[in-house]
Amino acid sequence: MPQQSPEEDVAGHQAQAVQPSVAYLDRLLASLSSAERNLPRLTAAAEAAAQSLLEGHNIFIGGSYPGFAAEGLGRAGGLVNLKSLPAPEEVAAGDVVLLGVVDPADRRDRATLQALDEQQAIVVLFASEDMPGSSFFIDAFAPPANDPQALPVVSCSLAANLWAFTGELVAALTRRGKMPPMYQSMLVPGGDEHNRARVGKMRWEPRTPPAVPEYVLGRTYLARIANILRRLRAREGSKFAAAGALAAEALRNGHTVHAVFLGHMTPFEPQLVGDPGLFRVISHGLEPDVGALLQAHNGDVVLYIGYYEPYGPWVETAHGCGAKIVTVVSGTPQRGATQMGADINIEPGWPYGDALVEVAGYPIRILPPSGVIQAAAYWMLVAETLGSMAEGR
Repeated sequence: MPQQSPEEDVAGHQAQAVQPSVAYLDRLLASLSSAERNLPRLTAAAEAAAQSLLEGHNIFIGGSYPGFAAEGLGRAGGLVNLKSLPAPEEVAAGDVVLLGVVDPADRRDRATLQALDEQQAIVVLFASEDMPGSSFFIDAFAPPANDPQALPVVSCSLAANLWAFTGELVAALTRRGKMPPMYQSMLVPGGDEHNRARVGKMRWEPRTPPAVPEYVLGRTYLARIANILRRLRAREGSKFAAAGALAAEALRNGHTVHAVFLGHMTPFEPQLVGDPGLFRVISHGLEPDVGALLQAHNGDVVLYIGYYEPYGPWVETAHGCGAKIVTVVSGTPQRGATQMGADINIEPGWPYGDALVEVAGYPIRILPPSGVIQAAAYWMLVAETLGSMAEGR
């Protein structure tokens, strides 16, 4: 049998090795593949929630992991009238609570569930396992975030199930002759006007779209988010690897890797058990000067995870200091993401306007993918950085 050359040995090893970011993404895709089994539960929970809202009750979102509530509140394609969960004693009987739990062993969430049960709230629990006090359990099909050695996928899974539920709730309301007002992205033309006409002013849209059957919106969202992730796996894998190598080199040489977030859930991801703490984390809204927050130096790397473009003029400033820049942005109709000055841009694949699913007769798409994709991209960058540091490349 002929011997392989060293080059063939290396090529064979690389073919067998699973790229770290791909291994992470495959775990998430397996979770989302199982999520379709939640559709009967999602629909049953949505039916109960829809009836509650028609009776004048509130709908809240919360949990000890703040990223879950942040993902649902004020989101393009999300519910305008969704509120942050107050103290349980302020929740009335019949109110709906969406509770996201990344670790069912967390005593804070167990206490919240018990208190909400005593208040006779309708609790839709998004978690890795059912817990006492829930009215409806939506399975994350992912391990809890409690292993320091494992990069968590549960938050991404909870977010995807949250949006599938939201779709089923919208559908259940249309079958009752109502359409809840939904947010449009404030970063696209007309978004501010659309939102101002609804926030604090509108419980129901003046016109209701035709009734949407069960499973249609939830299933469509889950299928489309999975397709975006598969495209990310197929098309952007080499960029994740290059970005991870860049970050690992900076860390080995004593420089700083800055992780900068413009988003809802993603700024909270580094708080989860399993994050190795490699990066200096910066979260900014639409006002702060990112350049001042960065304080980048020669040899540093900036990992920017945003929406359509780097927000503000910091790219030129960071480059002027000698930093390398990796962005996760999708571009705008006027300017493609590759034209925005980054050394590496990873194309996240969400549409302009950040919502995936059409509701016939409603003027905007609903149900955003960006929170799931942003969080997944963060963990994929962490995975590649860890892999490059372990290999010394």
